[in-house]
Amino acid sequence: MQLKLIWFQLLFANAFAVHYQCLPYPMASVCIVEYISYRPGDVITFPTGYQQYQVKESRSKRETVSRVTAFDEVLYKAMHQPSIIEMASVHMEKLVLPPTLLLGDFAYNDIHSVNVSHAQTYQVSSLDFRDSKLTNIDFVASLVNLEMLHLERNKIRTIPGSILRLLTKLKHLYLQGNSFETIPWTDLPCGLIHLDSFWSSVKSVDFSNVSLPSLEYLNIRDNQLTAINVTALLLAAPKLKEVYLYNRQIDEFRMDAIKAELTSNNISYVENYVYPECFHDDNHEYVNGKCVKLKDLPVSTGKSLLLSFLVIGVASICVYFGLVVFRHMNQ
Repeated sequence: MQLKLIWFQLLFANAFAVHYQCLPYPMASVCIVEYISYRPGDVITFPTGYQQYQVKESRSKRETVSRVTAFDEVLYKAMHQPSIIEMASVHMEKLVLPPTLLLGDFAYNDIHSVNVSHAQTYQVSSLDFRDSKLTNIDFVASLVNLEMLHLERNKIRTIPGSILRLLTKLKHLYLQGNSFETIPWTDLPCGLIHLDSFWSSVKSVDFSNVSLPSLEYLNIRDNQLTAINVTALLLAAPKLKEVYLYNRQIDEFRMDAIKAELTSNNISYVENYVYPECFHDDNHEYVNGKCVKLKDLPVSTGKSLLLSFLVIGVASICVYFGLVVFRHMNQ
């Protein structure tokens, strides 16, 4: 009797299960799913034999946007525990991270909670949580095999040094567009190669007693920095190749001195003036796709721009008086 009950339960579950299929793709190990809908408790199945799953936006109008409110153990098992999952833009809010996952792309979601177990050993080496709703990075402490971490454009308010110290394998870190005011420079992993933290709220940097022997790329532009000790930076990161340091609060003369010091050390410094200045500041102009200072333009270019402004101004005045005359004649 009990066996019959179990059989009927399985039959009932299978009848109401959603069976997803893979789109045709030349790589046999990759399963691309055009649409998926899942909430905890749903019964779904996937084909076997795939190590990588990609959820792609539907190109047809038959299906709506994918929606996976939570990624949990049940969903991971239904996908037969692949090593790579790309599930961006599916309105995900919660994630239970599988210990055996190697690469996870969960960008452009609404994730505010990532659950990990301190008793587990996690294999993941690359995670992408850009454009989500994370407020802290406490879960990262258990992910000691991470080499690349995308956290840009979340709502992170603090970056604990005690967590960064544990990520000894981390090489690429993306933190831009968050709300934290300090970066624990002395706790950054020594193997870090790439650090992005622009468009944030960092108020100060202190490169003294910092050792970043592998760092090649640094972007801390458009924060709230009032000073940058480039000499200390070069001592802390002797392999530095490219930097973005422009901050509005640092005056132009100091920025010129910074640029000169970096150039003399064969480090690429990008003159990156903020975008709005090209449209609201008379000292800058958009030329050939770049925002540049007018004083740096060739004389001929400056004259051409002045002439253009003059022509536009005269034309505007003519149009205005034409409208005045037209209205007067029709009264």
